[in-house]
Amino acid sequence: MGAIIGGKPHCGKTTELIKRSSKEWLYIVVANKEQAHNIARLAEYMNVDIPYPITVDELPIRPGSHIKGVLIDEVEQLLTRIIGRPIIAMSTSYEMVKPNPLNPKWTI
Repeated sequence: MGAIIGGKPHCGKTTELIKRSSKEWLYIVVANKEQAHNIARLAEYMNVDIPYPITVDELPIRPGSHIKGVLIDEVEQLLTRIIGRPIIAMSTSYEMVKPNPLNPKWTI
């Protein structure tokens, strides 16, 4: 089962995804090209190699693709883009975790 990294804006959620993306070579899926560019720039600033983030417009990932799984940044923005309406509420069975740069689970 996966995990949801939750917290307030600018608390390190995307940084944690970048670290995991680098460690496991997983793509990060975002709502638009601007977010993809911003994540790529942040990874470069962190001196971390990641696959270039992909946008929701680049989905679906074709069967037989070498992509084994994805990470999603700003899930509510991504779902709003897909559905075309605001998200009023969400539920999940995923584990909720807070970003923690000292958490060895996420350390490169």
